[in-house]
Amino acid sequence: MAGPRDTVSRRRETRGENGSANLKNRKIRPPRKTKTGLWIVLMALLFVEVFFYAWCRVQCVNTGYGIDRETRRRQELLKERNTLKIEMARLKSPERIETIAGTRLGLVMPDSQKTVTLP
Repeated sequence: MAGPRDTVSRRRETRGENGSANLKNRKIRPPRKTKTGLWIVLMALLFVEVFFYAWCRVQCVNTGYGIDRETRRRQELLKERNTLKIEMARLKSPERIETIAGTRLGLVMPDSQKTVTLP
């Protein structure tokens, strides 16, 4: 019957006469499974997650800059529209049209005898 010392997984070495190790009596343990692969996968996952978070933040900031740029452009377009409305009103004014008709085109207002009213 084997005692507890027979199943101990300690390695025993006995030195021979010439100082070399006697490996006959030594029990060989199966190699331990290291967790290096798991750590590499976890670190790669963390690395990808950090880059994804940074990419999301950059996209968010770029979107904010785009919104700000378009808001400023909208304000400029509204100012230009108001300026063009004022200019259109000035160009359509009856006094201006009457002045141009009299000076450039040589037109005059008709007398009441030359006007014909239609029913």
